Amino acid sequence: MAFYSSPEEMYLARAKRFKKDADMHWAKALNGEGDYHYGKAKKFYKEAKLNEEKAVKAWGLSFKTAKKAERG
Repeated sequence: MAFYSSPEEMYLARAKRFKKDADMHWAKALNGEGDYHYGKAKKFYKEAKLNEEKAVKAWGLSFKTAKKAERG
């Protein structure tokens, strides 16, 4: 991954983005723009939570490995 220094950073960035999108869809749903936005908001809040959990599990990991995979 070129943009992120660790998997934890990647998952936190994804969680932040999903939360931002969920908030946008929730606002549209509250303004009466339809059930589509309720569904999208629910989906994106769930994805944000999932990515936050993955970030916690990925704490301390790195994209760089100490040993390369053997190729045969």
